Amino acid sequence: MAFARLDSHVWTLTYKWARHSHPNKPKRWVVARHYGAFNKSRQDRWVFGDRESGAYLSKFGWTKIVRHQLVPGTASPDDPALTEYWAARRRRNKPPLDRTSLRLLRTQHGRCPECGDLLLHADREPQSPGQWEQWLQATRKAIGKQAIIADAGPGTPDETVTFRLLHAHCRRRLTTESGTGPALLTARKP
Repeated sequence: MAFARLDSHVWTLTYKWARHSHPNKPKRWVVARHYGAFNKSRQDRWVFGDRESGAYLSKFGWTKIVRHQLVPGTASPDDPALTEYWAARRRRNKPPLDRTSLRLLRTQHGRCPECGDLLLHADREPQSPGQWEQWLQATRKAIGKQAIIADAGPGTPDETVTFRLLHAHCRRRLTTESGTGPALLTARKP
């Protein structure tokens, strides 16, 4: 119901914009130019889009509704008998990464290939919105500040390059050991 109202509101705004952009054209021309069945998987011909590029505006009503799965009555994260249940539940939540990084994280089993430590530390799922916000900010900052980087693995020029996720400090150690990167300078004495 809420998504339908949002879609109706967005349609009103886009239609007003289209009519305002072409004041001397009839309504049918405006509709034929800006609306159509742009999404081939949907039977909806009132999708706002661009015929030249094929880009279109997704509708709110297309969002899949995912119901929250309730925790069974007496299940506690501290119960040793339910360790596997809680681990499976935590695995369902994906970290805020792009598809490539998620795929690499999955193939590496969440571990750095050099040191073997976990790339993202989340021993238990955050319990409050504040904790979630803090965890998401820390994860984005670690990736944004290059604490976790995608690196082309070692290989010959004939092979295809395979990427892997590494800790930034492991990458620096590799480049200094192999001599391919800048060596770390020793600290000056005061």
